[in-house]
Amino acid sequence: MTDFWTIAARILGALGGVVVAAWLLTAWWKKSDDRPGLLKRWLLTLADLLFLGLVVGPIVGRFDYGAAFVGVPMAAVGGLILAIIWVPHLAGSVGRKFGQLYDGGDVPPDPEPFFSIAEARQKTGRYIEAVAELEKQLEVFPTHFRGLMMLAEIQADNLHDLPAATETIERIASQPVHAPKNVAYAFTRLADWQLKYLKDPVAARATFQRIVDLFPDSPEAYHAHQRLAHLATAEFLAGTTERKPLKLTRHEDRLGLRPDFEGLKAPAPDPVARAEVLVRQLERFPLDSQAREELALVYACDFGRLDLAAEQLEQLVAQPCAPEAQVTRWLNLLAELQAREGGDVALARQTLERIIERSPESGAAEAARRRMATIGLELRAKKESRAVALGSYEKRLGLKMGGPPPRHTSPPST
Repeated sequence: MTDFWTIAARILGALGGVVVAAWLLTAWWKKSDDRPGLLKRWLLTLADLLFLGLVVGPIVGRFDYGAAFVGVPMAAVGGLILAIIWVPHLAGSVGRKFGQLYDGGDVPPDPEPFFSIAEARQKTGRYIEAVAELEKQLEVFPTHFRGLMMLAEIQADNLHDLPAATETIERIASQPVHAPKNVAYAFTRLADWQLKYLKDPVAARATFQRIVDLFPDSPEAYHAHQRLAHLATAEFLAGTTERKPLKLTRHEDRLGLRPDFEGLKAPAPDPVARAEVLVRQLERFPLDSQAREELALVYACDFGRLDLAAEQLEQLVAQPCAPEAQVTRWLNLLAELQAREGGDVALARQTLERIIERSPESGAAEAARRRMATIGLELRAKKESRAVALGSYEKRLGLKMGGPPPRHTSPPST
């Protein structure tokens, strides 16, 4: 019974060895790029092994003088034949392994679409052929963002087929693989085309609103809100296509010879009226960052109300979707107003400290640290700056001819 299990184990071990050898040889065969040469080496190796096993093996196995003087040299010859067959191939394989560390070896590169043909046809005005070439590439790479945007741009800008361009943009929006910034960019381009070609701010507003709805509380939504707040009206867009005649007004002759310019200067801006305009704008578009920042400057510089200015800037900083670079700029502006208009350097340093707390290792934080050390000097420089008044010179000096102008020895009055 013991002999039976011994024989069965040997048979199973042999079958397992055969299966493993067959699997390894099959994988080797599939991976080889020189299959005829590989087959030749296998056959020569098999013949050499048969020679060593059937001829040399029995001679060496006798352990006599014949084994020492005949069998051993024959075994060495068989080993030399194996070395001749496999050493060049193995050396090349090892060399290729090291080369793969630098050139990637035989790993095929990731497939990429070729848009150069479509670009060349677009540049030569063959727009239909460019679209056909892009569609051919997009059949293989249906979600390639650059190819889809190139197709939409040709349809909108070159073929003036805005419905087709809109369909392409919707195709991008329906593919979940695209990053939010890419989808937002695609919709922004669509809104620009709706304004440029259709003169339709209502459609453009709906397109920007889709960005807000798709990506709420994100940088993409923030930029969409800014575009919504400053969207051109239909009347303005209609006026861009109509060339209105220019009305020339008569101006005063010899303006440069007048002793004064009273009545010719532009009227000083009215801060009250400007503040009212900005407040009305913010009532319609509360997320208009440009209007709120300008209102803060009017409050601080024209009305001396630093508290109201700080309130407006704090509302900007508190927006959840504002880009970090904008938040840093608003905090820097608040610190400047606190130092310049309020004269409170300590409070300005506290505001700069908030920039550091938001991102301690960023470049903005490093700039805030440097400014904390110098903001007192900034305030002192602004206080000490003064206008220099020029002295009175002879009138109509620029009209005299025939000699150099008279020299003045006294310095300008300050």
